[in-house]
Amino acid sequence: MTNFPRTLVPVKGPFREEKIQGAVEGMGTYGDATRTLVAAGFVQPDLITGMTLALISNQPRKPRPDGERKASGTAGKIWVRERYTIHRPLAVDDVWEVTGESTGTYARKGRTYSTTRSISRNSVGECFATNLTTGLFSYRPDRSLSDSHEGLAIEDTPAPEPDWEAARGNPHAGLLTLAKVGQVLGGVEVPVTLAMMAARDTDNPDNPIHSDPEEAKKAGLGRPIAGGSHVAAFALEAVMQEFGIESLLHGANFDFRWKAPTEDGSHIIATATVTATESNRVAFDLQVDLVDGPTAMVGTLVIPLPQ
Repeated sequence: MTNFPRTLVPVKGPFREEKIQGAVEGMGTYGDATRTLVAAGFVQPDLITGMTLALISNQPRKPRPDGERKASGTAGKIWVRERYTIHRPLAVDDVWEVTGESTGTYARKGRTYSTTRSISRNSVGECFATNLTTGLFSYRPDRSLSDSHEGLAIEDTPAPEPDWEAARGNPHAGLLTLAKVGQVLGGVEVPVTLAMMAARDTDNPDNPIHSDPEEAKKAGLGRPIAGGSHVAAFALEAVMQEFGIESLLHGANFDFRWKAPTEDGSHIIATATVTATESNRVAFDLQVDLVDGPTAMVGTLVIPLPQ
């Protein structure tokens, strides 16, 4: 039995240049706001979605007896939910550090999940992201498993919230006040190809199910699937195109759930719908649908406004 919480070994950045540029290339012909943000020297918000995964995948691993390097802690696993807050922009070359802990595991309906939380700080010690991550060990259910949990129950695990103080630094606050309830952003049909997934994965993938057909099959998938942050990037792009490239980098809070895999060759339509406009916030429902298929991702976004 594992003792929880289990502290993880801190991991340091920066993001590799090929990782940042690969994520840009992974947008295909879509993604003008993302490209402009990176050109301005900032890491795109979809990469910050994966700070906990960066922590897990870079934990020390004992070498295998045959000398082969063991797979990363995320290899073969499936990302199902991410709750996080971006507290401030992160420069592309910043030497960040992420710390965190595994808070528990639980089994439901024959599937086993893990929860991990993390805090990421920039090179001067300022927090730029807080994350709470839920992962699925395998798509293949084990019907012999009974519902159970070890460690902190997911409903008892504190989740990141909007950073109201950080909202004061948002250069697009004025534009955000023009949002109207019911306004729908995005809606563009975009193909997600294996080439786009491979570009985002780079030559050193943390989880090769996104770009290697054989590894995808080993994980119980028919074909490689786009990573969770890759799918989310298209919904975030819609918001940035409308409300500014830094609109998501000053206290915004996100809650994503991935509902169905986005296989290579799929076409998706990502939308962001304004659901609330108040003096201190703008809220959105995010959705990524597979054309001629189910919904791949749903989520909520709250952007705090300065008071």
